[in-house]
Amino acid sequence: MKRYFIYNVLLNISLILMFLSVVAAYQSSEYTVFGISLLIIGILGYLKYRLLKQVRQR
Repeated sequence: MKRYFIYNVLLNISLILMFLSVVAAYQSSEYTVFGISLLIIGILGYLKYRLLKQVRQR
């Protein structure tokens, strides 16, 4: 269970950093960085969804 907690904390920190990256990229008109950050947010969101689903099954 400790492993899931650490994994969840890392996912949350990563999602927050990517959200800040999206905001900064949008404000500076860096649309390639904006798109890549959105893609990474989608992947991290999917991983978080799988983690929550796995924890609920236990």
